Amino acid sequence: MEDPSAQEPPARVQYGLEEALDLLAALEEARDALITTDHLAEAAQVEHQVQLLSRRLGFDESGGQDG
Repeated sequence: MEDPSAQEPPARVQYGLEEALDLLAALEEARDALITTDHLAEAAQVEHQVQLLSRRLGFDESGGQDG
């Protein structure tokens, strides 16, 4: 029997619209909390992920496609 922890992660992950919106909301809340507590480096990392997800969902000017 193969050890499940030894498996590679999938190359691609898909989210349903509701899941993606929930993830985006959670990331935005985490970003805001990091900003208000002066954790700028962490906030910058979260902000990057928020931007990527927002772009993929079509919520900014870049057209909804990333990569």
